[in-house]
Formats: sequence, structure tokens, C-alpha cells
Amino acid sequence: MSDYNNESLENLASMSIRALRASKHDEAIEITQEMISRRDDHAGAHAVQFSSLFKSEKFEQARRMGGRAAKLNPESVFILNNQACLQLEAKQPAAAAGLLKSLIDQFGEQGQWLYNLALAQRMVGNFEYAINTFRRTLDYQPEHDRAAFQLADCLKIVGQHEEAVRAYDYVRLLRSKHAPTHSNYIHNAVANNGLSATDLDHELSLWRERFIPNDKRYTVDQPSSALSINIGFLIGVIPDLWLRSMVVPVINELANSKDSISVYWHDEKPPINLFDEQVSVVLSANLSDANFARQVRADGIDIMIDICGMRLGSRQRALGLHLAGRQYGWLAHEGYYATPLVVALDQKMDAQRFYIESHNETTQAAAKKTLIGIASQRGLAYEVIKTWSYILQQLPDWKLLLDAQENHIIKALRQRFSSMGVDSNRLIFDKKLGAAKGSVVLDNFIQNDPVTASYALHSGGILVALSGPLFPAQQSAALLSQVDRDDWLCASTSEYVARAIALADGALAEPLNQEQFDLSRLNNLQTFATHFRNTISS
Repeated sequence: MSDYNNESLENLASMSIRALRASKHDEAIEITQEMISRRDDHAGAHAVQFSSLFKSEKFEQARRMGGRAAKLNPESVFILNNQACLQLEAKQPAAAAGLLKSLIDQFGEQGQWLYNLALAQRMVGNFEYAINTFRRTLDYQPEHDRAAFQLADCLKIVGQHEEAVRAYDYVRLLRSKHAPTHSNYIHNAVANNGLSATDLDHELSLWRERFIPNDKRYTVDQPSSALSINIGFLIGVIPDLWLRSMVVPVINELANSKDSISVYWHDEKPPINLFDEQVSVVLSANLSDANFARQVRADGIDIMIDICGMRLGSRQRALGLHLAGRQYGWLAHEGYYATPLVVALDQKMDAQRFYIESHNETTQAAAKKTLIGIASQRGLAYEVIKTWSYILQQLPDWKLLLDAQENHIIKALRQRFSSMGVDSNRLIFDKKLGAAKGSVVLDNFIQNDPVTASYALHSGGILVALSGPLFPAQQSAALLSQVDRDDWLCASTSEYVARAIALADGALAEPLNQEQFDLSRLNNLQTFATHFRNTISS
């Protein structure tokens, strides 16, 4: 410990500030402690010590010091901002928002204060306020990549998908070497028709150049035995119905065999009672790609199954490090991978045998003259809303049942349909209602959900679906092909609209019968799980 006894207070003050500016936080704390021991109301010593404690992440000590420092330095913007940051770190966003609003009212707007305020508003669920404030932050600091990413994420959450695409594109420019950002951009752009097939090929070539290591730093062995293997599943943010009706049942079925099954959960919300006790669940959302790779290798995974693809939770860079002897992409990817080390399981027979739950979650059929719009749980893209609005305008006596359940998504959908001339009273949000025999079911042709579509078909609904060049848009086509209803697939948006209107007007179309479903084996989980296991291990 240095001896500061012979130094004057003035010299100590200068020394503490120099130490703080040089990021020598422990030294600054030691100097200011000597100053406070001589004069316990020294404003500068308290201010420097508070800042040093905060910057060295000694948050509990900083909290104890903060009140005294603020009282002695009532006009210090740094102390007020640091106090607000401490409130955010302590998960007290309302208190932090109050401090930041006071700070902005007194001293005017600054980019970092606005960013912290927007974070506080997001934490309390005020997404509209947060979006506006993140945008205001970027007005002051256009290169604030965290504000840009938070803005894009909030826009996606509230269902403003077109805005989210543009926002993610901007983040991609700010974070040119950040793989998850590029993943989010591509996913949102593909989901909203923001990329042509040519553009997508170009983006993927850029992906390969930026994110996949050229050197093979790791070597892995092929599975030593096909009888008992270690299988890992990487699961990010995917539609809940896919997860519960297809992914989880297959994993649990495989776990009842001699294999060892690990799930790497990349969603920030940990699963509760989803998997059988034989399944090992690793919470990987906060792991870096490098640490994730170390974890997978430490677990001795023979075969890695990626359910994320280019969705939130993407680990394409990690997969490019060759995590396991075999790596497969299944279900949620866009049909392409940025590394040849991943084999896409996009054969239609593999990707489309969706498990139909044995119980019906709906309790009653939707009323007559009600169209069923499926896969709106996370909002709808502009083209889908535009198309469905036009259909409703041609059918003025009909209503539209949507399966969105979250309040902020429902609010956004009402507003966006209203902007297309559809009154909100023509939209129905009721999870107890569902398709029945003869119901006209409109497939979300940009972000379709084949599980919901297959359940609607199983209930007797008649699906209006649109073909498309990318993997997600091909799923409904594969589903209809499996049940021998290729003639139900529309080749263009105009044909999609005409078919929906014709069915509503009484055009003849026979629903599927039980025999067709039995022949398609859509509800034979055990057979599918066995086939899946043989495919990945052969």
C-alpha cells in the first residue's frame, strides 16, 4: 500500500483523478479513502471514489457510496447517470427511469442518457416509448451499435417486421464482423421478402468470408458406435408449437433409447418440464461462441442437430468450428448453411412429418363466415397483412380469426390491419376457437408454421397456401404433397386471393379424411423418430 500521509489534499485530489482517467481504479479508491479519512465531506473524493467503484464493477460498494456522493455533488451529471446505471443493474428500471428523466430535464439530452432511459423503459415493458428513445439515441450517436440492436429487437418483438428488417440491416453495417447480427438480418429479410434468391446467395457468400474460420483448429472423431451415441440439440427462439408438437416429442422419444441426449437451450427463457429427466439441458444463451464450442466438446457430443438455423440464437460461427463428428441442420433453417460442415436435413419426408397432438387445445369451432389466419403468433409481415386485408375487403360480411395471443402483438396487428382499411371489430383473437370441417384456413405464406397448418387440416380445414422458392415457404407445399393435395397449392398471390374468395363463396372442396392422414403418417411419432435416428447415424 502506498503512503499518502505526507501528501496534501490538493495533491491527492490530482493523483486520484489521474488514476481514475488511467483506469487504475483500485489506486483511485485507495487515494480517495485517505482523503475522506481527513475530511469526510470532501465532495471531490466522494465523486471520484464512487466513479471508481462503479467502473470496477464493485456495485454494492458503489450503491453505499452513491447517496453520499450525490448529496455532496448535487449537480454532477456523472454521479446521477451512474446511480441510474446501478438501478438498472439491480433490476429496478422504474427508479432508473426517474433519475434519468430528472437528469435530462436538468441538463438536456445526451446519447448515453437516452440509451439508458430506453433500456429502463424496455425493462418495464413500455416498448413504444423505448423504440422512440432508442431512435432518439441514434440521432445523437449514429454509431451507437447497442442502441441500434436494441431498436431492431424491440421492433421485432412488437411485430413491426419491415421496420425490424431495416433496423437489423443498419446494425449489420455497424457490426460488420458480428455473426449473430448478420444472422438476424438475413432471417428477418427472408421472412419479409426483403431478399431475392440472388441477393440471398450474395449475403451467404459474404457470411462465409466474414465468419467461418479458414483454418481447421479443431479435429473431431466420428461416432465410435451407432448403437449408443451422444446427440446434442441446439434450440433457439422458434415457434412454440413447433417446439412442443415436434421438437420436444422427438427428443424425448430418442432419450428413451440407449442414446445420450443433451439440449443446448439458447432462448433466454429456460424450459420448465418440457423434457424427460433423461435429457440434459444446458443453458447456453449467455455463452460466447468459443465457450459454447468448449462446452459441446467437453460433453463429448457425437452428432449436433441445429434447430436454430438463421433464427435468433444462431450459432453458425460455432458450427463452422466443427463442434461434432456430424452436424445437421433440421426444421428451422432457411435451406442454406454458411459452412459445408453442416448437412441440411431438408428432405421433405424428414422435415415435414409433424407430430399431431392427441388432444385438441381448442374447445369450439369458429363461427361461420370466419376465415382462419394461422401463424400470427409473432406478428405478420406487410405482404401478408396486405393480402389478407384485400380478401376481407372482397368479403365484407366475413371476419378473420388470428392465433396471436400476446397483447402487444394483438395491438400492433389491429393497428396495421386498420391502416389497410380493415376495422378492428372484424378481427377475432380467441385461443379457444379453431378450424372445423370446411373452414377456410389462410396460410401465412411468408412465415408459415406447418404444425399449425397440419392441425388445421386434421380438424377439417381447407388450406389456402402459396408456394415459394425458400425453405420456409416450401414447408406447406410439402405438407400438402404428403396428404395428396398438391392441387390446393397456389402458384401466385393473385391465385391465393382468388382461391380464398372462391372457397368463401361456396366453391366445392372436400376436407381431408382420416384415412389420408393415416397414410401420410403425420401422427406416427415413433416411426418418425426411428427414421430420424437412422438418418443421422447412418
